[in-house]
Amino acid sequence: MKKLLLILLVVLALFTVSLYLFIPGKITIDSSVVVKTTDVGTERFVIDDTKWPLWWNYGTAGDHQRGPVFTHNGYSFQPTGKFYKSIDIAIGKEKQRLHSKLLIIAMAVDSTSLQWKTELTPGSNPVARITAYLEAKRIKENMTEILGNLQDFLSKTANIYGIHIERNRLRDTLYVSSKQLLPKNPTVKDIYQLIDKIKIYIQQNGTEPSGSPIYNTTRMDEGRYQLMVAIPVNKQLKETNEFSMKYMVKGSFMITEVAGGDSTINKAAKNMQQYFQDYRKTSMAMNFTMLVTDRILQPDSSKWVTKLCMPVY
Repeated sequence: MKKLLLILLVVLALFTVSLYLFIPGKITIDSSVVVKTTDVGTERFVIDDTKWPLWWNYGTAGDHQRGPVFTHNGYSFQPTGKFYKSIDIAIGKEKQRLHSKLLIIAMAVDSTSLQWKTELTPGSNPVARITAYLEAKRIKENMTEILGNLQDFLSKTANIYGIHIERNRLRDTLYVSSKQLLPKNPTVKDIYQLIDKIKIYIQQNGTEPSGSPIYNTTRMDEGRYQLMVAIPVNKQLKETNEFSMKYMVKGSFMITEVAGGDSTINKAAKNMQQYFQDYRKTSMAMNFTMLVTDRILQPDSSKWVTKLCMPVY
């Protein structure tokens, strides 16, 4: 009997020692993911907690949440401090409240690491230590799930910039173009008047347009705007003082397609510029707008389909 008791005491002692060896006085809890987007794009949705409702339960059945306190599996998460490329988050449950920090680390132009870390101090007795260990495990699982939602959200360009942007090539390369100087920013009427002139010229030369018209507007100076319109054709035509042939290099374009009127198109153009800025891209040639919908035949601007094309190399 004494021998059995001694064995139990030895086992208990070994278990207690192991417990203190493997569960330290401070338990570090961390989780991280890599997001395929820029650090500045990531920062806009992490540091600005007013945008958290957009991604907090993204891709899950969770309810839409409003700040300043967000919840996940019985835990509360509240932003408490915003810094350069980092944000402090208080993690709470009942009377427990932990300070954590979420870091945004640029790995490449289009790759960002999100690293979230906190610490939990367990009690001194074995039961409290085991309880703290299990609690740390649950907190880590929550952090991992939340970062997973954010990762899924940020992986879609449309979520960050409000538009779908893709890299592609244009089918048409040969265009008939014409320019016009105007005292104001061109209207739809101005654009289609020039389109009609080019179409007549194309027909007079025995062919037809092979695709949608494109245009570009450039502000020359105060009170002067240059409108350039071009229409694709499948053969070379004779040039005149008014009409010239343009060959589009078969390069890559960042393209977005939007449905709506001028305000929608202008917003998409600004978002495209933000995309170029975030990814440090430079448009090496003229940007242009492709008129997929004939706006004269479709007076309802909400049904206009337009493509914005920005060349990249």
